[in-house]
Amino acid sequence: ESSDHGPFNSWDRQVYVYDGDDGEPTVMKRNDTISFNWILANYHSSMAIDNDDGSCFYDTHDNVFISASSEAAFGGNSLKSDFGGHSNFHHGNLDLFWSKGFGICAQIDGFADGYYDNYLYLADDGDYGHGQACKSVEGQTIVGGNTIWSPTGKITECGMSLAE
Repeated sequence: ESSDHGPFNSWDRQVYVYDGDDGEPTVMKRNDTISFNWILANYHSSMAIDNDDGSCFYDTHDNVFISASSEAAFGGNSLKSDFGGHSNFHHGNLDLFWSKGFGICAQIDGFADGYYDNYLYLADDGDYGHGQACKSVEGQTIVGGNTIWSPTGKITECGMSLAE
């Protein structure tokens, strides 16, 4: 496997038709849940949960994600959601030794991703996330309630110190 992925890698490119809660055919996917796991991201993994290429409607909670990269700077993101991925919520997790808690692409209004109520220990100082959190546009990432540690405590969001 390449270092472009993580221990969990999803793609949602195929549409499935099934009977919805109202009995009518629908293609709107139900939530998938990733919970109560202990996941070690080794072999140069660049994230723990890789919601790739349109992956959507994942509820990821109550897990322990550990970056075990052999590189000095450790691994990338605990959560990645890009290339059309949306509605992926990462909460209540323990994320250890990552470069960032999340890396998220732009979303459309009503389909934002979320990174909240997590415990994150960064491998190094700096921004704890990358994505919509810094921009004031529709589809802004839901971020908040995270407890974050780093080697020296110099943690930033959108380039601004969290201490301020």
